[in-house]
Amino acid sequence: MHDRRSAASAGLPVVERLVELSTRLQRMWDADPALLLPGWGHPFRALGELLPEHDVLRADRHPQLVPLLWYPALRSPGPHGEVVEVFDHLPGERDAAPLMLGRRDLAGLYGWAVITASVAGWIREALAGAAVLEVGAGSGYWARQLSLAGLDVLATDLHRVDANGFTHGFRHAEVETLGAADAVRRHPGRALLLVWPPPGDPMAAEALRAHRGDTFLYAGEGPGGMCADAAFFGELDRHWAVADVCPLTVRWLGHGDAVTLYRRR
Repeated sequence: MHDRRSAASAGLPVVERLVELSTRLQRMWDADPALLLPGWGHPFRALGELLPEHDVLRADRHPQLVPLLWYPALRSPGPHGEVVEVFDHLPGERDAAPLMLGRRDLAGLYGWAVITASVAGWIREALAGAAVLEVGAGSGYWARQLSLAGLDVLATDLHRVDANGFTHGFRHAEVETLGAADAVRRHPGRALLLVWPPPGDPMAAEALRAHRGDTFLYAGEGPGGMCADAAFFGELDRHWAVADVCPLTVRWLGHGDAVTLYRRR
């Protein structure tokens, strides 16, 4: 009976599935607030217990966080501040396991990298109010969150939102259909933003070469990771210097992304 209920629940429309998932995860944490999973030497806790209170209280404006608040997570010190890592699955015997949406599922709804109110606020302060051009913006989720934080953001992507295989057709902001390098040339004077550019794709390198401003914001992994290509990181090394790194990194467990502000050398 339990297996049949789980199978039926997994077939629910995504919104109803997220509601049911959150309910089951909350029950799990009520029963055991510190969860030791097989193979891990440290107990996981609910993400909402590890984030600053400000981020939890503002989660209603950050829909990506709503299901994640009850996902298992670990907190540890990082080289630039705190790192909070989210785990996207559970052992099969857990009641919530059949309903867990993995990173890839949630990326299609929102974005590949996690943004919180604290991260958005840090970006606003780091850019000192500068207008932003995001290329490869996908569903426009990051653009929407930065707009809510008070920034002027223009989002662009080569693919229309309703025909973008990375976003499953979800739209969070207006996204102008425009290639990355063309967007940079058409909208000079804005700080450039790239969030998790696709691996092995020349788009990130082309956008960075076309950019003539002195400010670049990057949310993603470094060389050898799952973002951009070698040419992009070569451009960074030759022409850009790290100015600051967000002191709070919230990311999926097993990935090495961070939010970094660069200035032209």
